[in-house]
Amino acid sequence: MSAASQPTIVATMLEQLQAEPGHHVLELGAGTGYNATLLAHLVGNDGQVTTTDVDDDIVDGARAGLAAAGVDNVRVILGDAALGYPGGAPYDRIIATVGAYGLPPAWLEQLAPHGRLVVPLRLRGSLIEPVSDTAPGV
Repeated sequence: MSAASQPTIVATMLEQLQAEPGHHVLELGAGTGYNATLLAHLVGNDGQVTTTDVDDDIVDGARAGLAAAGVDNVRVILGDAALGYPGGAPYDRIIATVGAYGLPPAWLEQLAPHGRLVVPLRLRGSLIEPVSDTAPGV
């Protein structure tokens, strides 16, 4: 597994996500909470960010960092990112800040119609082009 934490990668992924005020966003891979803080700013007071991580220590650290920064529209959930977080679905935007070898079905199931999913796919050296689909739930 690989984290997408280099500033230029973070900026590119957030640009591709196109999060807007009022959006409901799921972040897969909480890390330090830095990316969730940026997302919280993008979605504003009317939006909500849910971030997940499988590691207790990372979840605790993200919660502490978000609290110290005064960010109150982010909830940090302990859980397997491959399962998403169905308790908050559907999401207008989903962003994975960890590399993945595929798209778990839960991510697509939890994406709102006309939503947007950004994930750094690890394709073992293959070059791919962006794909877009406007079908409901994709």
